[in-house]
Amino acid sequence: MCGIAGIVYKHQNLLRDEIKIMTDTLAHRGPDGEGFYFGENFALGHRRLAIIDLSPLGHQPMIYKRGKEEYVIVFNGEIYNYIELREELRTYGYMFNTNTDTEVILAAYDMWGTECLKKFNGMWAFVIFDRRKNIFFGSRDRFGVKPFYYLNNNKVFAFASEIKALLKLPHQKLELEEEIIFDYLLLGYEEQDNSIFKGVYELYPSSAFILNLDDFSFREWRYYELAYVDKYEKFDEKQLWKYREEVKELIFNAVKLRLRSDVPVGSCLSGGLDSSTIVCVINEIIKKETVPQVGFKQNVFTATYTDKAVDESKYAEAVVKHTQTEWHQTYPTAENLINDLEDLIYYQEIPFGSTSIYAQYSVMRLAKEKGVKVLLDGQGGDELFTGYIGYYPVFYREILMNFDLKTFCNELKNIRNSPISIKNLTHIFIRNFVAHTIPDRLLAIFYLLLTNRAKYFNREFLSKFKYRIEKYVEELPKTLNQQLHQYITGKNLKTLLRYEDRNSMRFSIESRTPFADDINLIECLFKMPSTYKIHKGWSKYILREAMRGIIPEKIRLRTDKVGFATPEKNWLLSKRDFIEDILHSNNDLIKDYLSLNRLLKDYGSGKIFKEGFLLWRVINFIIWRNIYRV
Repeated sequence: MCGIAGIVYKHQNLLRDEIKIMTDTLAHRGPDGEGFYFGENFALGHRRLAIIDLSPLGHQPMIYKRGKEEYVIVFNGEIYNYIELREELRTYGYMFNTNTDTEVILAAYDMWGTECLKKFNGMWAFVIFDRRKNIFFGSRDRFGVKPFYYLNNNKVFAFASEIKALLKLPHQKLELEEEIIFDYLLLGYEEQDNSIFKGVYELYPSSAFILNLDDFSFREWRYYELAYVDKYEKFDEKQLWKYREEVKELIFNAVKLRLRSDVPVGSCLSGGLDSSTIVCVINEIIKKETVPQVGFKQNVFTATYTDKAVDESKYAEAVVKHTQTEWHQTYPTAENLINDLEDLIYYQEIPFGSTSIYAQYSVMRLAKEKGVKVLLDGQGGDELFTGYIGYYPVFYREILMNFDLKTFCNELKNIRNSPISIKNLTHIFIRNFVAHTIPDRLLAIFYLLLTNRAKYFNREFLSKFKYRIEKYVEELPKTLNQQLHQYITGKNLKTLLRYEDRNSMRFSIESRTPFADDINLIECLFKMPSTYKIHKGWSKYILREAMRGIIPEKIRLRTDKVGFATPEKNWLLSKRDFIEDILHSNNDLIKDYLSLNRLLKDYGSGKIFKEGFLLWRVINFIIWRNIYRV
């Protein structure tokens, strides 16, 4: 896990100080070393977080020579199956001088060219300079665990792990489109087609590119598409047993691969089904074999609150007792949040939706204090196994479209096993029906009339950008697997992985997410019919069955859904002076978009909290603009 950067000029000579400034900006991603490689008109930079092969042999940029071929790489991430790939490459005559996965990437590229991407199981963002072909070949992992941003204006091509490094370049202006402000404040969308800054682009998951230095041409393409089954299949107990055993084996394999490390490994533990699964699976692994990087007792990390509505520590404690782990707890408060707010917003670098991000930030800081350099996390479990309430209407619709009334009645009869009520389900059905049946041209009007949140915004601002509402109405999925596919390959998972990456790397922690990037596990789940994912009201049914006897029953049979939440309303109410001062003193930053008087009035009465995270978004946006001087 590292920070990478590069600059390529079409004509002018390289200014060597530029790459150093960029990598200094990424120092938190790699405190264990820095390195540079200079060509005639380009430079590659690297900040190292040493995880595998801690020796100087793992230094980057890494140069690889084989015959007449010569390559140079900067790489961020982990190829978890690098040992197996190294053995395969040895059968083709390849020799290795290091124990790194970085060298395996280079040998794989020499062997298979750009098709090497099909071989990798893991998370990555890398760029290879191919000297003979005079090209740069770059790639990002399939689901977007590791970040990659670039700018390309036909005079200069530059890339970095984080946007803030690109903003250091002298030719990059800080420009923000107003439509992005509309998307974030009113609609709550953070992810854009490109980055939040004009002229800075994001290389999307499952994408690769080639920059040809001979003519400065740039070609980008998708190298992977996740397939999924859409065929409806009635639930069958015999088939369940087969799926259950397959998923169980793949989860164990995914977690075991992600324990490969030459530094201490721990786990995040919220008390939910996903993180509990990972901790309990690791426990089963270390019962059978010695894993020095984990130790005799796992280190697990939990955010704990006095507010029982969001505190899940009783569930985490059940896992701790079950596994006899070393339990470390952090206790985020409103005071802590205010003290850390500018730091949190700076490192996230894109305005975000709620204070839940601070809980994860606090957990990562605690792991840093305890000397744990790698953390496994359950991110991606909700997208892979069906963890959200919104999956139920689509699933029920799929059942009805296939005239399976018996299954539909059985699901409604067992709705008590789900995290929703009939009332909530009806509301979701109506909302989806309206959003996807009225004409697009009326959608914005309908949304603005029925959304109380709109009353806080200036009419001119709403009128100018109401067309954006239509943009974000996704095609209504016809099947549960189609919806899961939208979530895991679209902006849902990518947003969560961005939070994870920025929070972990802020404290020089490598975060590993087996449910978000293990290709074998993910492809297995998407070949599985919907009826094994929600069954008798249970969400994540196949995961619950696969973990039978491995995780405590108190966890396996949980029906509530908390998520990685914080007592946000109480926090914001308890810091009235801070909130009002931020709003009053920065009215010039929001006056073109919002009515400050109405916002303050409803904050005083508490009505603002009926509009979800609006108040937080406004505060976040103001501080973010001040930090980045946009």
